[in-house]
Amino acid sequence: MPEDLNSNLLNKLKILNIPKANIWINEAKFGYKQIQNFCSKIKNEGKVLEIGCGSGILLSLLSEKNKHLFFQGLEPFNDGFYSLEKINSMVKDYGVNIYNISYEEFKTKSRYDLIFCINVFEHLDDWKYFLDKAYSLLKKNGKLIILCPNYGFPFESHFSIPIIINKSITFKLFKNYIKKFEKNNNYIGLWKSLNFVSKSKIKKHLLSYEKGNKYKITDDKSIIDFMINRLITDSEFQRRHKKIGKAALLLKKFQLLKIFKFFSNYLPYMKLILKKNY
Repeated sequence: MPEDLNSNLLNKLKILNIPKANIWINEAKFGYKQIQNFCSKIKNEGKVLEIGCGSGILLSLLSEKNKHLFFQGLEPFNDGFYSLEKINSMVKDYGVNIYNISYEEFKTKSRYDLIFCINVFEHLDDWKYFLDKAYSLLKKNGKLIILCPNYGFPFESHFSIPIIINKSITFKLFKNYIKKFEKNNNYIGLWKSLNFVSKSKIKKHLLSYEKGNKYKITDDKSIIDFMINRLITDSEFQRRHKKIGKAALLLKKFQLLKIFKFFSNYLPYMKLILKKNY
């Protein structure tokens, strides 16, 4: 992505020195590289919706590049994410349509060419309902893109701790560390929000008898290569994921990544592209 893309907003955020702004800018750039290609293929006056848009920076970048499309975002600012609200308000001044409500509350007659959520799916109270809601909001052949950690891999990336059997046991073993991490980083409620969703559970649900014909599923495993490259090029991302980053870089160094990809349901991160069939 060109560094000067929507530079007025990005430069303003940097000058204001808002806490964690660099993190949200880097996350927006990551999202841009995952979503822009889909936006570029949508015809004039197409509609795009980001659910859990956080700061809204990504929507602003996409809107700047795709002036022929209509962009909307939803962000309720639940527990643990209040630090994004100031940036979110600034982004609105740049003409991005953001509604501070949950997707459950969102009502519209619009139908979207593209819906996406990035590092949000693992925080949903009812991810199965989310899939149904997104389906109802998509046009025929519209796409839903989900990017998030895969809890089929025994590692919790927000806290950088191993998963011991399940969420409950893991919390008991790391209780003090988790509470200290939330307090120090102003992420109170983060652990509670995690649903520990796995790629295999999503696939099983979508391929069930009732849901099987709704979505065509594409499991984009190339996201793992992208994440490993990000560990090399994004110093902030590298700092936040030291433990898993070292393991990933070793896999790449010894050319074991291709073998690892055969076990798709156990990759640490997922990118699912769901196309509405009818």
